[in-house]
Amino acid sequence: MKKLLTLLAFIPLIAFAWQPTKPITVIFPNGPGAGNEISFFFAADIVNKNTGVTFVREHRAGADGNIAMNHFNTVPADGHTVAVPACNSQWITAEVWYSQMLKYNIYDFEPVANIARSPLAFWANPKSKVNTPEDLIREIREKKRPLNFAIGGGGHKLAVEYLTTKLNVQGGDRVETVMYKGPAQALLDVMGGHAEFAVTPVGVGHPHVKTGKLKLIGLASEVPLKGLESAPLMSKYAPGLNLYGCWNLVLPKGTSPEIQKWYHDNFVPAIRSKEAKEKFDENLMFITTKEHSPEGVHASMALLSREWINIAKKIKPE
Repeated sequence: MKKLLTLLAFIPLIAFAWQPTKPITVIFPNGPGAGNEISFFFAADIVNKNTGVTFVREHRAGADGNIAMNHFNTVPADGHTVAVPACNSQWITAEVWYSQMLKYNIYDFEPVANIARSPLAFWANPKSKVNTPEDLIREIREKKRPLNFAIGGGGHKLAVEYLTTKLNVQGGDRVETVMYKGPAQALLDVMGGHAEFAVTPVGVGHPHVKTGKLKLIGLASEVPLKGLESAPLMSKYAPGLNLYGCWNLVLPKGTSPEIQKWYHDNFVPAIRSKEAKEKFDENLMFITTKEHSPEGVHASMALLSREWINIAKKIKPE
């Protein structure tokens, strides 16, 4: 018996590593079709092929993602529930615009990695007379008519408000943003003619440009995007307008190191894989490898917050 116990003591710890024992529930804080869902499953499909683990979608839209994250704060830290919140909504605008309803602290969750990024884009209905950033700026400055922007997240509102501020224009009731349950739902109303403009991640809207259902006005970026090198950059007209949709993969507070390791060991290689890169490129997304650790996520999101939180404080929430 003593020899058996001695032998067991030398068995590698990996033999007892945590493994999922049932499908993993993935909480998306918005309606279907957003960048977090799209990017997550580019990686999750690879994890599924490698491990056989399956993933179940759970959409909990409302209050710019905070209904979902309040719920996520109550789930067991057993590895079988994860969330994929949007960076801007949960790291910038939540504590400023929704502080009264928050039942979580974003720093309490256990980040695995930032999955991907996609620059925000300004869109217009195909029938709109606005075709370029110059057209849009002229419409804003001339103040002749109301301008409605459909948005799917807090960062999208930041982009609109930042543009009008840099143009020294007080929008008031004339430049309005209307919050939807996600970027896909916002774009549906623009394509249907119920709203003239929208701001969403470019990766969510660009497929509709190819079919003629949507017009790209410009990117909220300071550098050209691979695959859209000729797209106008809104930062030319509003310096500093550099905002991206990006999405964190997070685990509940108190998740054990063994479970965190399983997610890191399976998801980070999947995110960095050639197969995922092809999907990201095709959908105008890209990865940032320094954000593929808990420390990297916290450092990047802290920087994002420092850059934009004071701007958020000057804006009236939805």
